Amino acid sequence: MYAPPAWLITLGAVLTAAAVAGALYVWPWSRQPRRIVVGALASVAAFLLWRGGLIIANGANLDIDYPLLLGLSFEDIGTGVMAFLLSALAFGLGIDRTEPAQRVVMSAALVGAAATLVDRFV
Repeated sequence: MYAPPAWLITLGAVLTAAAVAGALYVWPWSRQPRRIVVGALASVAAFLLWRGGLIIANGANLDIDYPLLLGLSFEDIGTGVMAFLLSALAFGLGIDRTEPAQRVVMSAALVGAAATLVDRFV
């Protein structure tokens, strides 16, 4: 059964939130504290949902690093996609409803990229 230890899942969620906060702080438009908090919370929720889904589905075979994907596994990519999706929904339907879509998608892309990068090394 695929079930990483709880401390590793917790560490991954905390590191994902920190990386997302840093990535959003780098881009001047997304530097507002509410965007950083919402992006970090969305990424933690995405990380935990994805982990839960992998554990329920016994997704051990998704945690194999592929050289053709720059050493990423489908587990890593799934984390980034889930973080992108949840943060895009939180930004676009929530706090940034009146902002241009380009900015909302760019912020969500930063969240997804940071989550993928963290999951690559955790």
